[in-house]
Amino acid sequence: MKERVVVTGMADQDYCEATMQVQIKWLDRTLAVPLVQLEASSDDVDEETVEAIGDWHYWVEQGYHF
Repeated sequence: MKERVVVTGMADQDYCEATMQVQIKWLDRTLAVPLVQLEASSDDVDEETVEAIGDWHYWVEQGYHF
């Protein structure tokens, strides 16, 4: 299921021990979610951000981890 969320920043370091987490705004709440669960819309973000998210997806798909 695809929903639009707004990434507001990186999650606290405590949430990033196993994977990269970002903070999102969703239904008037702030949540930390794994970056690998998100896709960037090139309409909403700059090219460098789209590339960085794509690189992270590739890194995870290759089986790399912290």
